[in-house]
Amino acid sequence: MAFEAMDRAQEKGFQKFTDIAQKFYIVLKNGMTMRDDLNVIVTCHSENIGTADEPQLKIKTLGKMIDNTITVEGLFTYVLFTSIREGEDGSPEYTFQTHSDGTTTAKTPMDCFEEDYIPNDLQYVISKIKEYDA
Repeated sequence: MAFEAMDRAQEKGFQKFTDIAQKFYIVLKNGMTMRDDLNVIVTCHSENIGTADEPQLKIKTLGKMIDNTITVEGLFTYVLFTSIREGEDGSPEYTFQTHSDGTTTAKTPMDCFEEDYIPNDLQYVISKIKEYDA
């Protein structure tokens, strides 16, 4: 979305934002119609729509059309947020947040992931999802 927005930065009016939103929606919708044996992973940046003291993180989108029309996270069964936490030895530990703590839109089905934070490892995530779906 950002690349197209920058490519069209000189265009006047709001039509470009409608076009960008529609293309993003088509990409997401096409991901839903892929073969069952494929894993479709969509990575996005997050944005804080809250404050520094009371953050509210969501998937970053461009323009208001997407946010006003659909809830992107609502299109997915699994929404993971990256998190850097302090490991037991004090070093940084890169993780995925699996459940919302009230500051993110992270979500996974009940009992799929017991932990609120899991290793930042997509193969691990895919394995756990396949195990859950079996």
